[in-house]
Amino acid sequence: PSLMYVFVALILMGGMAVGLVALNSSQDMRSRASNNGTILTLSPATKTLKVGETFTVGLTMNTGADAVSAVEIHLSYDPTAIQIISFNPASRFPVILVPETHINGAIAVTLAAKPPIPFKGTGIVGTWTVKILAAKQSSISFTSATQVAALRKKTNALASTSGSTITGTSGGSVPSTLTPTPR
Repeated sequence: PSLMYVFVALILMGGMAVGLVALNSSQDMRSRASNNGTILTLSPATKTLKVGETFTVGLTMNTGADAVSAVEIHLSYDPTAIQIISFNPASRFPVILVPETHINGAIAVTLAAKPPIPFKGTGIVGTWTVKILAAKQSSISFTSATQVAALRKKTNALASTSGSTITGTSGGSVPSTLTPTPR
């Protein structure tokens, strides 16, 4: 009989542990549902330029109620349409934890705020210089690997992202009939 009481006690304690985990998970889901997290946005949202032209894409962060200490950015794009030439971090995130890498249409960089002061508010995290390679469209999108580290949060503090759509156009219209010019 005493073994049975131990067995029942273990089952009850296991049930309480499962209940606490479920309660914590539902609270985390409600927290995310209230969009109480960091938002990352690329701007401009859309841009159309001629092949060969370059421009800047900015990465803006709105921390909401969070105090952000680091951000790990992962983007994807069409490397036949655009070339991401360089990244320049803003003064809010001057510490480069993992240098920028480019691999076949994917880019990654990990940045940190100035220790010991986390970033809170809205501002530019950095900018990419982009060159149009072809007369076609490419999206620059955040991948699911993108993460935001915020104080007092044990999970990814990222609530949402918004990418950019870039369209390349040819230089100008070509006449359908060429007329020789007299000399």
